[in-house]
Formats: sequence, structure tokens, C-alpha cells
Amino acid sequence: MVIIKYYKGVESNLYNYKAMQAEIKNIDLELNELKNEYNGCSSISYEEKAAPTNKFNSSVENEMIDRRLKPEQLKIKKHKLEVQLQKIDNALETLSEDEMHLVELRYFKKLQFKVIAERIDRNEMYCVCLKSKIIKKLIPLIFLLDK
Repeated sequence: MVIIKYYKGVESNLYNYKAMQAEIKNIDLELNELKNEYNGCSSISYEEKAAPTNKFNSSVENEMIDRRLKPEQLKIKKHKLEVQLQKIDNALETLSEDEMHLVELRYFKKLQFKVIAERIDRNEMYCVCLKSKIIKKLIPLIFLLDK
């Protein structure tokens, strides 16, 4: 049961590899946008209540919270994605040329095994077995498990 969890985890990481790269770029864009964005102080808005309440709802306070917390949250998220991508990259470096080619076709280009088999001039069963071997090889490298 545990191996299935890790097996699916490796496949999920490989399928989402390009999306993780794009997310890191988008976080960088968002961080740059936050640096350039500043609303400043303003008068009371219609969303704010003029009567005394126990709830803090000042535009200045809300902006200060956003300006301080959001960049930190984005930096933490970016760091986690970068670490995960580096783990995947390090693990992929251990693959042979044929194994890496299958990973690219299956996970990065999302091709079916029938098409992959035609491209690498092998049968479908060989491709399925090789994929399984590759994933089992990557599990301890990506998830830092003892072999």
C-alpha cells in the first residue's frame, strides 16, 4: 500500500513538472507586481463601517497585512516548488538515455504507450514494464527512502 502512494506521487510529480516550473515563474511575476503595487492611505470606503465594531476593517491595516504576509507566503511556496523540482531533476539524472526518453514522451509530452512504442520501436508491454522500472528507481531518490 505504501509503495502505491509513492508510485503515484512520483507519477504526479512527473506529470506536473512543467506546471511547477510555470508556477515558479508566476510567483516571481506576482512578487515583482507586489513590489510595484502600493495603494497608500485613503479615506473611509463604503465597505468599511463608520460605527464602532470589534472587527478591524481598515484599508490601511488590510494593506499592511497583505504587503507583509503575502510576499512571505509566496516565497515559501516558491522555495518548496524549487526544492521539489531539484529533487526530480537530481533523480532524472540517474536515468539512462532510453529511460529518460520514455519519461519525456510519457510524462512531459503525455503520449499514450501505443504511440511511445512506435516512436522507440518497441512493443507496448516493453514500454509499460520500463515505465514501472523507472518509477520504482525514482521513488527512493525523490522521497529520500532507504532502498
